[in-house]
Amino acid sequence: MGTPEFPGRLQATFVPDPDVPGDGAMAFWGTPEPAAEAAALGLPAARAAAGTRLPTLLPHGGSLVDADVPALLVPVGEAVGALAALAAARDEDDGDEEDEEDEEGAEEAHAVPEHLWDHSVRAWAVAARLALEHVTAGHLVPALSEAGEGRVRAHWRAETGGDPRLAALAQALPAAAHALRTTAPSPDGTPGEARVWSPLALLTAFCDAVADACARAQSPAAPADSWTAALAGATDVSAPAGLTPERLAEWAEAGGGERAAARLCLRLGTPAGPDALWPLTFHVEAVDEPGTLVSAERVWDSGSGTLAVAGRVLAGPQEALTEGLGRAARVFRPLAAALEESRPVRVLLNPFQAAELFGDTATALHTAGIGLAVPDALSGGHDKHGENGGHGNVLAPRLRVGTRRTARKNAGAPPGRTVTYRWEAVVGDEPATPDEVALLASRGEPLAPWRDTWVRLDPDRIDDLAGLVGKTGRLSTAEALSIALCGRHRTDEFGDVPAVADGSVADLVARLREAGRRTEPDLTGVHADLRDYQRRGVAWLQSLTDLGFGALLADDMGLGKTLQTIALLAGRTGDRPRLVVCPTSVVSNWERELARFAPGLTVVRHHGTRRATDPAAFAPGAVVVTSYALLRLDADLLASVDWDLVVLDEAQQIKNHTAQTARAAMRLEARSRVALTGTPVENRLSELWSITHFANPGLLGSHRRFKEQFAGPIERDGDKEAAERLRAVVTPFVLRRLKSAVVDELPAKMESTVPCDLTAEQARLYRAAVADALDGDEGLGTGSRRQGNVLRLLTHLKQICNHPVQYLHEEETTATGSLAGRSGKLMRATEMLGEAVAAGDRALVFTQYRVMGDLLSRHLAAELGLDDVPFLHGGTPPERRDAMVDAFQHDDTASPILIISLKAGGFGLNLTRASHVLHYDRWWNPAVEDQATDRAHRLGQTKTVHVHKLVTADTFEERIAALLESKRSLADAVVGTSETWLAELDDDALRALVRLADSEESTGAGDPTLSAATGETA
Repeated sequence: MGTPEFPGRLQATFVPDPDVPGDGAMAFWGTPEPAAEAAALGLPAARAAAGTRLPTLLPHGGSLVDADVPALLVPVGEAVGALAALAAARDEDDGDEEDEEDEEGAEEAHAVPEHLWDHSVRAWAVAARLALEHVTAGHLVPALSEAGEGRVRAHWRAETGGDPRLAALAQALPAAAHALRTTAPSPDGTPGEARVWSPLALLTAFCDAVADACARAQSPAAPADSWTAALAGATDVSAPAGLTPERLAEWAEAGGGERAAARLCLRLGTPAGPDALWPLTFHVEAVDEPGTLVSAERVWDSGSGTLAVAGRVLAGPQEALTEGLGRAARVFRPLAAALEESRPVRVLLNPFQAAELFGDTATALHTAGIGLAVPDALSGGHDKHGENGGHGNVLAPRLRVGTRRTARKNAGAPPGRTVTYRWEAVVGDEPATPDEVALLASRGEPLAPWRDTWVRLDPDRIDDLAGLVGKTGRLSTAEALSIALCGRHRTDEFGDVPAVADGSVADLVARLREAGRRTEPDLTGVHADLRDYQRRGVAWLQSLTDLGFGALLADDMGLGKTLQTIALLAGRTGDRPRLVVCPTSVVSNWERELARFAPGLTVVRHHGTRRATDPAAFAPGAVVVTSYALLRLDADLLASVDWDLVVLDEAQQIKNHTAQTARAAMRLEARSRVALTGTPVENRLSELWSITHFANPGLLGSHRRFKEQFAGPIERDGDKEAAERLRAVVTPFVLRRLKSAVVDELPAKMESTVPCDLTAEQARLYRAAVADALDGDEGLGTGSRRQGNVLRLLTHLKQICNHPVQYLHEEETTATGSLAGRSGKLMRATEMLGEAVAAGDRALVFTQYRVMGDLLSRHLAAELGLDDVPFLHGGTPPERRDAMVDAFQHDDTASPILIISLKAGGFGLNLTRASHVLHYDRWWNPAVEDQATDRAHRLGQTKTVHVHKLVTADTFEERIAALLESKRSLADAVVGTSETWLAELDDDALRALVRLADSEESTGAGDPTLSAATGETA
C-alpha cells in the first residue's frame, strides 16, 4: 500500500492524561528524530523517554490512515514555559525592527530555527501563553471526578470564561495540532470508531492541564487535610460523607465533561402583526457549535458559573451574555437600552432598526464574535456577512426575456432579429403584481408584510421599481439568448439583475440544450471510421448549424477536428458553396483530407495567381479552400458570396479583433460559421470574444461591454461568479475535449525542463547587456520607449542564451566554422539529440528564430554525422514543406531530426513519428508551445512523447519558466500577448527578473521582489 506521507517538519500535539490533567504531555513529532529540533526550542529533550510512539493520522492516497509515529513527550508543566517564550519571541520579531530597545529580543527570535518547525508548534505556543495568562489571573477552580470503588479524584481546571481568543485559536488550529487519535465510547460502553480530538476540546484540556500543573507546583509543602493533599499531589481520596453517585453525577455535569466556551447570540423574530415591532431576543450558544440556543431567561435563572446544554457544559454563560451585550451595543445602538436592565432578555425594534441586521451591522456583529439568527424566510437574500445573495424574501427586479406566444402554431419557429423583454418585481421566484408593489412602496419601510409572509425591500429604490414593473423593451436575439443562458443582465436602472427566458427565447434555449445531448450524426458521404467522441462532435456540429448557430470546436490538438468538420461539410445540402479558411501551410493538407474522406465533394483551391476573381466560379455545393492571407487580400470577393458554411481552421488567427484578418472574417456572409482551434484562449479572454463573435455575432455583446462584465473581473480579480456566467453563455456553442479524457490509447507525454549552464562568454555578454540597459545614463526611459527598450533587452538576453553567434550577428563569419564550445544550451541540445539518434528515435526541434534554426541545422548535421538536417520555416515553399513532412514521416533514410520554426510549425502538421520534442528557446506562451508539441503527441502516435524545454539556469529564462507554470489557468492569467507583459514590471522587479545569479545566490523563481511584482506567492 505504500508509506503514508510524513510531514518532514516538527509538529506539536497535546496528549491529555485521562486521570490527572496536570500529567498531560506535549508530543513533538513529524521528523524521524524530533528530539534535536525540540531541543532547539529550549525544551528539555533529554528527559523524554526513548521509543515513544504517537497515535495519529497521516495522509495516504487521498485519505487519512492510522499511523504511530516517533514522538518526544515532554510533561506539560515543563513544556509550557518554553512554548510561551517562543510565542513571545515571535511577537518581538513581528514588531518594529528599527526600535533599538527591541534589538536584543529580535536577535533571540531569529536564533530559533523556524524553518525546522511547522504551524502546529506556533499554535501551541500561542495556546501556552493564553493558558498562562489565565493561571496568572487566578482563573483556577477545583474540580472533582470519580475514581471508582468509592473514591474520587480532585484536580484543578482553568475557568477561561468563554475567552474569544481561545475560540478563535480553535478555528485556526492546524490539523496536525489536534491529530491525536482517540476512541469515543458508544452508548453501550463498547469502544467506538477512532477519531481525532476536536480543536476546542483539546485546547480546553490543555488549559486545564496547565492550570492543574501550575497549581500543584505552588501548593503548600504540608497539606492541612486530605482534600488539600489531593489538590497538591495525591489524587485519590475517599469520597466525603453525603457524596452519593447522584450528587457526584450532578457535580460532574456542572464542572466536568466536555466543556464549551459560550457567546452571545441575538435572534430576530417576526412581528405579531403588520404594524407591530420586531422582537430581538438574547441567547447564549457554544462558540464551536453554534445553533443550540439557550434563552437569556434560563441563563439568569441558572444562578451558576456553568450551564449544561445538549450533553455539554457552557462555561460562564452569564458573563458571556453580559459581556457580549456590551460589545454588541457598541455595534448596534438599539441594544444600549438593554444594558440598563438587571436581567435583559430582549429589545423591540422598528422596521428600520430590524433591517440593519441584514446589512453591514450583521457583518460587524459577526466580526465582534456575536452570533446572529434571523428568520429563515428573510435570510436567503444575504449571506452571513450581510452581502446580497439575490434569494429569499427580498423584493427585487427581474427581466423576463421573450414574450409568451398565444398561438402555439408558431411555437417551433425561431425568433426574429429582436425579441421583447419585460420588467418584473419578484420575491424569490414569485412575481408580485403591480398593485402589490405599489402598496409596498406606499409603506416606505425596509421590512413589510406581503401575502402571508414578510419581505425585505430597498425603500430608496422601491418607487423606481414600481415605475418599471410591466414596462417592456427590445433586445437582439443574440443578446437575449446570452442573457437567458447566464441568467443575469446588467441594466442602467438597477445594475446587475436576474433574468429568465420566456416564449421564443425559452424555446431556443431548450433546443440548444437538446442539441448538446445529440450523440448520433448523419454521416452522409463520409468514408471514414469515426471514434465515438468524433461521432458526438459531428452530431453536435450538425445540431448547432441546423439551428442556424455558429460553433467553436475546441478539441485538443490531434483529436481530429478536420475529420469532424469534413463530415459536417459532406452532410449538408448543396444549394450554396462552402468556404474553408486555413493557414497557408495546411491548404494542401485540407485538399488531401477532403479528397480522402469525402471524395464526392467538389474542392476548389482558391490559391495562387490563377485563383478565381468572379463569385460565379464558386459553384453550389463546392468546398472552397483558401488561406488567411487571401482572406485579407480577396476580402471584397469572398464577402460578396452567399456561403452556406464558413469554416475557420486554426481560428486563433483572428484572436485580435482589431486586426485586418478578423475584420475580413466578420464580413463573410453565411448561414452558419464554424471556428476550429485547440487554443481558444492563449493569453487573454478578448481572444475568446473575437472567435465567439465570429461564430455567433452579438452573443457576448460588444467588446467594451465584454471587458467590463467578464474579462476585467476574471483576469484582474479572479472573479469566479463572472467566470461561471461566461461559461454558462458559451458552453452551448463550444465543444472542448482533451486527449487525456477521450483517447485512452494515446501514449503518455513526459514533459521536463532542462537547465543548461552558460559558458563564460555567454555570462560576460549577459551581464554586459543587463548593465547597458539598466545602468546606462538614459536608463529604460518611460512610456512606449520604455516598453520597447525592455522587449529589446529580453530579445538580446534570449539570443545570448541561445548562442553568442546569434547575438553578435556572426552568422556569416561562422558559416564554415564550428559553433561548438560557446553555448551551454547548444552543447546540451547536441548531447540529447545525439542520444535520441543513437537510440533510433526521431526528434522535432522548435525555435522561434530563423537565424537560430539555420545555425542548428548546420551544427547538428556536422556534429551528429547526418547528411542533412532540414529546417522548416515560414519561408519554406509549400512543395518543399510537404516533401519535408512526408520524408520525416515515411522515409527511413531521411534525417531523424526536423527543425521547425515555432510559428510556422505550430499547427497543421502531423509528425507522429517523432518521439522527442525539444524546445530550444521558449516562447512565453504555454498554449503556443503546447500546439507545437502536439504535432507529435496526437492521434496516430504509438510511443511515449518526451518533451524537453531548455532553459539557461540562473537567468531570466529559468525564472519566467517557473512563473508561467502557475499561469496556465485563465482565471489567474496576467500574462499578455508574447512578452509585452514583462514591460509593465517596474525597474526593481525587472532587475530581479533578468539579473544573472551567482552560484551562491538563489534563483529568481522564488525571488520575493519578482513574486510581489507579478502577483505570485513565493
